[in-house]
Amino acid sequence: MLDYSQLNQQLKSANIALSAAELHGFLSGLVCGGLTDQSWQPLLYQFTNDNHAYPTALLNEVIEIYTEINRTLGDIDGFNFELMLPNEENTQAIFAQADALCEWANHFLLGLGLVQAELSKEKGEIGEALDDLQDICQLGYDEDDDKEELSEALEEIIEYVRTIATLFYSHFRPNKKTQPTIH
Repeated sequence: MLDYSQLNQQLKSANIALSAAELHGFLSGLVCGGLTDQSWQPLLYQFTNDNHAYPTALLNEVIEIYTEINRTLGDIDGFNFELMLPNEENTQAIFAQADALCEWANHFLLGLGLVQAELSKEKGEIGEALDDLQDICQLGYDEDDDKEELSEALEEIIEYVRTIATLFYSHFRPNKKTQPTIH
């Protein structure tokens, strides 16, 4: 599977004005919203590429990413769902990662909202998580902020967002009926 910078490059080469974080967030939102059929591809084209299909090679990569999102979110015990964010280790990377997290959260809410049209009616834990995600979309920082503190805070926020994604996945996915065990 492509890493963040490779996917960014492929999106740019295909003239798709979307970052890898935005694409991953959008796809994750669709999955967490409970979308289980192939309608995600037309939604992807409509909301990310003016209703135009993706080039085949890129689409194959996106299908792989979508499948991986489904697989990792479905393995709730493993908690191995990861956000696709830049991961370079330098002083400017922390700002790029914070910006990408905001983009991811924004597009996650877009994807989620397309599948779950009644999000504004959600209360309790789900409603609070939605409010938190909206706050994360507006995450701000000052270039003079202590980079170590910002890095630690960002790590905690990323872990929280992973938890929120898992929460939405288990809340909005259709219940899988299990067959009773006959002894």
